[in-house]
Amino acid sequence: MKFKASLLSEYRKLLRTTNIIECYQEFIRLFRYLRIELEKSMPECSFQANIAENEMEYSYFLFTNEKLKEKGLKLAVVFIHRDFKLEVWLSGFNRKIQAKYYDLLKNRNTGFELADDPARRDYLLRVGLNESADSTEASLLLDRIKSVSNELIELAEKLD
Repeated sequence: MKFKASLLSEYRKLLRTTNIIECYQEFIRLFRYLRIELEKSMPECSFQANIAENEMEYSYFLFTNEKLKEKGLKLAVVFIHRDFKLEVWLSGFNRKIQAKYYDLLKNRNTGFELADDPARRDYLLRVGLNESADSTEASLLLDRIKSVSNELIELAEKLD
C-alpha cells in the first residue's frame, strides 16, 4: 500500500511547528463540555457516551428520546472541521428510515434544511448554528444547541 509522503511530511511539520495538538485538545474539551452539559439539561434524552470522530471531516455525538427512538430517529450535534461550523442534525437510524421520513418532510416547510438525497446524506434535516465555535462563551453555544434540538424533537415527534 502506498501513502502520500508529501502529506505525511506536511503533517509532521505541522506537529513540530504549530500548536495543532493543543488546539485540537481544546476543541475536544469544548465539544465534551457541550455534550455533558446538554445531557445534564435534557434528562429526557439518552446520549451516546463518546464523541465520534470521522477523520477530522466532522466530529459528533448522538442522542435521542423514547418517542424518537420508537420512530428510529436521533439527533446529532456535529462539528464540521473544514468549515469550523456547528450543526444539529435530525437523522434516521438507517437509510430506510431516513427515506420514510424524507417522504413525509419533502413537501413541508419546516424552516430547517432538508437533505437533497436521504440515501446519500447522514441527516434528514439540519440546522447550522450562527454562533461561532471559537467563542469563549460556551454557554451561548449550549443554549442555541438546546433550543434547536428541542425544535427538531418537537417536529419529529409529530411526524407520522
